[in-house]
Amino acid sequence: MHKDQFEERGLRRLSETSEFQVAPHDEDVRGWTVTGPDGASIGKVDDLLIDTARMKVAELAVDIKDGDHISVPADRAQIDRTRRQVRIEGYAPGAYGAGPAAERTSRENERLTRTEEELRVGTRSVEAGEVVVGKHVETEHKQVPVNLKREEIVIERRPVDRDAREADIREDQIRVPLTEEEAVVDKRPVVKEELVIGKRVVEEQKTVDTDVRREEFDIDESGSKTRNRNRR
Repeated sequence: MHKDQFEERGLRRLSETSEFQVAPHDEDVRGWTVTGPDGASIGKVDDLLIDTARMKVAELAVDIKDGDHISVPADRAQIDRTRRQVRIEGYAPGAYGAGPAAERTSRENERLTRTEEELRVGTRSVEAGEVVVGKHVETEHKQVPVNLKREEIVIERRPVDRDAREADIREDQIRVPLTEEEAVVDKRPVVKEELVIGKRVVEEQKTVDTDVRREEFDIDESGSKTRNRNRR
């Protein structure tokens, strides 16, 4: 099949879209060796074809050794994780062609597959906001009581009983210096508290509501004269 014709069948190549990715628990088999039923190598997986309506891998795009390209339904492929190989059931040259009617096999019995969507819920990290932790300066007016000392003059008058002839009558004075304390304000920064900033993970359970589709078989036996005894 020509590579540009995948989109005509509602399929998109995984390598050409950023909207889809392989689930973490599934294998990305691109580049893996492709083998037939006999185990012989027939080519490599070129790409994964996504059914965008069902949100799953529908087919594998395979490069055959002879230069041809085929697409194989994903449910016909068996994955060998140990050997990193993909085995195609019922492979034969020409079994998987290029058109919608190309799903031909060498089996004698015709097969109709039933598909259903499987719900797989994953997680991804998204930005939920931010917390800004900073600091600012506030000014507080304080009044602090302080005891200050000062000197005062003390004058005591005492009578003297002494002969005045021994005294020299003249002007005189005595200077007595007085001192006092004054308040001196000294400020210095002192670390009082710290914030330790970190993060922790809190897990909570939420319910995801979605719809999944599945196919059911419709068996119309109105035109048959015999009833299938094996039908359940």
